Parts: sequence; structure tokens; C-alpha cells
Amino acid sequence: MASRALNFIYFHRRRIAVTAGFCGAYGMTCHSAIKWKNDVLRLGIAGSLATVFIEAAFHMVDTVNIRAKSQAKQISTFKMTQLIYRGEGLKGFSKGFSAAFYGGVAYGFTYFVIYKVLKEKLKEWLESKVDLAVVYLLAAFLTEVCSLSV
Repeated sequence: MASRALNFIYFHRRRIAVTAGFCGAYGMTCHSAIKWKNDVLRLGIAGSLATVFIEAAFHMVDTVNIRAKSQAKQISTFKMTQLIYRGEGLKGFSKGFSAAFYGGVAYGFTYFVIYKVLKEKLKEWLESKVDLAVVYLLAAFLTEVCSLSV
């Protein structure tokens, strides 16, 4: 069992090193962001962390959903879950998580920073002309378009 684990680590050593380095740097950045004076950057870090937690919580559900929809014939969620587990084990549910993780970090940071800045600017420009709810709706819509483009 130990030699199997060592072989796994040796085979994936670059991936493990990159992941550990990124997670360490990201973790230290998140921790130090608590004391930052800049609200926009602090909000961006908090948003990216929240997005990563949500991605992690729902990754298994997304994996089952995407695989079920990509089948030639219609298949139920329960049946797809069985197929993945029987064919690949628990590892099958975590495939693609690194892309979701890194994408969640970038998307969350971008979304919350752009929303904070756009909301304040639109409030300055449009506050007397339109209702505040419309300003927030417009800021959220434009932010989503920009963030998804990134």
C-alpha cells in the first residue's frame, strides 16, 4: 500500500508541487487580506474564496449533471452516479476539479472587484436619474458579462 502511494506521488509530483505552491500562496494571501486597508481587493479575495468553496461543494453534482447530459441517450442522475462510481470509483467524481478550482479563484476575484467598482461608479452617475435597484441590477449584469468573458 505504501509503495503504491509513493508511486502515485512520484508520478504526479509536478501537479502536487504546483497545487501545493498555489494553495499555499493563495492561503497566505487570503489570511493576510484580513488586514488590508483596500476594501476592493479585500472583497475580491473574499469573493474568490467564497466561489472556491461553492465550486468544491457542488463539483460532484456538476460532474454527474454534465456527464448525464453528454450521453447520447437520456440518462437519470441516479443512474449516472452509479455508472461513474462503478467505472471510476470516487476519483471519477473529482475529475476536472483543478480547472474548477483555478477558474473559481479567478472568476470570484474578478466578479467581486468589478461589481464593487461598477456599483459605486454607476451610483455616482445614475443615482438621481434612476432607482437604486436599477443601478444594482445594471452593475450585476455588466459584472457578470465581464467576469464570464475573463
